[in-house]
Amino acid sequence: MPYQENTNELSWDAVTLQSEAKHSFFANDIVQILLITNILLCLLSLGLLGYFVRQEENIIILHYNVYFGVDIQGSWWQAYLFPLASIFFTLLHTFLSYHFYQKSERIASYLMLLGGCLLSFGIVIVSISVAVINY
Repeated sequence: MPYQENTNELSWDAVTLQSEAKHSFFANDIVQILLITNILLCLLSLGLLGYFVRQEENIIILHYNVYFGVDIQGSWWQAYLFPLASIFFTLLHTFLSYHFYQKSERIASYLMLLGGCLLSFGIVIVSISVAVINY
């Protein structure tokens, strides 16, 4: 008896591709959660530095080491380079994540956004330490 295909049933791969094709990058729940977290962490680091670091002529401490003490000092505006780097990397990771998502590399896309969140969280810790050391 020859093999006959049932044309009424779709294969699992076709159903999966159709369900994934309906969701765009920014409509994906995981992408939305990671992007919102990333944006909130960037705003938190900017807000912390905006509240504690004022425009003044005094040199502020940018890095303190337990072993050597103060090892990096700078102007007030140099403290804002940390959140700006966070925003830059957030935009870069979002662009790369979008590119991976369009190539159907969903896991790589999620990992890029998660890496951006971890980087932004580290910069929040840097912002907190700069604020605590100086004030």
